[in-house]
Amino acid sequence: MTKQILLWTGLVIIMYILQTTVTPVLTVFGVKPDFLVLVLFFLAIKTDAVPAVFAGFFLGLAQDLYSPVILGQNALSKTVSGFFIGLFNEKVMRIDPVFQLALLFLMFVLHDFIYFSVQIAITDATFSSIGMELLTLTIPRALYTLVFALIPVVREYLFPTGFRR
Repeated sequence: MTKQILLWTGLVIIMYILQTTVTPVLTVFGVKPDFLVLVLFFLAIKTDAVPAVFAGFFLGLAQDLYSPVILGQNALSKTVSGFFIGLFNEKVMRIDPVFQLALLFLMFVLHDFIYFSVQIAITDATFSSIGMELLTLTIPRALYTLVFALIPVVREYLFPTGFRR
């Protein structure tokens, strides 16, 4: 158990460093991958809802402290997203690789919907702008991150390790 906690903590720290340093280099047409949502997704499907909630909160809090535009906005969106995926993982026994990628895409939409809703509530913008933000920012970012998500999904599918739920 302690080994698994240390492994996930190290992976989260590595992904946080990659998110803050490498993603500007990986930008394609202004779209950057989101490694933090990616690692939160894999943590949530490998564990239960409770570790995903804690990891989502601390990931979001670290991201909020790194660039505090609206403090707590990332923490809230990552906490709810981690809970959603972790709870879904508890209820579903087997997740196919294609379904995992679809679920990751849904996680991006949920994460950004919450993120933009908080931003609209604070700035008194119109609620109709969420749809445009989801179309122009979320979908390209989610599709670009899905390319990076293919690596661990295909590896796990072709070379299964351990026991699958």
